[in-house]
Amino acid sequence: MGREVSESCVDGVVMEMVAAYCGRFYAAKPELAAGRIEAIGFQVGHQLSERYTMERPRFSDHLEAIKFICKDFWSELFKKQIDNLKTNHRGTFVLQDSHFRWLTRV
Repeated sequence: MGREVSESCVDGVVMEMVAAYCGRFYAAKPELAAGRIEAIGFQVGHQLSERYTMERPRFSDHLEAIKFICKDFWSELFKKQIDNLKTNHRGTFVLQDSHFRWLTRV
């Protein structure tokens, strides 16, 4: 059974986390606050990706993984697909979401 959390609750948690790191924990060193917030985001993304790929076979190449992120993973989390995907055909991918809900109020 899936668990759901109100989007407004997620917004509130994100705003409070940013306020805490920027205003209380690292008020004098904003670069440390930004690094810590980025590390938290990376860890959450990593854990979510592991959870959503646990019962799938391993990806055979990078393109298959990117397609999964753009279609299945993003749709599951944000109820929409990625707006745009760009690549330089050398292993660099840029995923664009012009209405990324977790950052619209930050």
